[in-house]
Amino acid sequence: MSNPSLSSQVARLWEHPHLCIALFGIQLRTEEANARYHASGIGSEMTKALEVAHEHGLLHSRLMMSETGPVIMQYWRSHDDLNRWSRQQPHTRWWQWLRQNTDADFGVYHEIYQARTAEAIFFHCQPVGPAAFCTLEPTSTEGRSSERQARFEHTREGDAA
Repeated sequence: MSNPSLSSQVARLWEHPHLCIALFGIQLRTEEANARYHASGIGSEMTKALEVAHEHGLLHSRLMMSETGPVIMQYWRSHDDLNRWSRQQPHTRWWQWLRQNTDADFGVYHEIYQARTAEAIFFHCQPVGPAAFCTLEPTSTEGRSSERQARFEHTREGDAA
């Protein structure tokens, strides 16, 4: 019996015309830096805070690992929602601690992108990322990427009018 979650699907990202994607990462280059970061408690606080952030526009977040440390990928309803949330506690305290504690052994970075067009297609895999917050619809292997991305852009333009 086949698993329906492993069919070919596309996430209807055009349902989120102001989608904002944020990446936050730390680079831990020594065991001392790793211990200092873990002693700060930011990691466990962040997990709790992100559960509540859904009420403020966070659509989904994913913890990933890079060769230098953890990275959190977040999908926000809009940049405005992310900006409002980032100017409140506990985020402002974390950011202050991170800025004061970076050095040659410990680095921090963030990247923020406002999607103008976007696409997420899943072919016979467990959906991740946008599949957690978008409506999914069946898709085929036909090349319809441009059509879907045009729909995303059209939704953004219609929302601005």
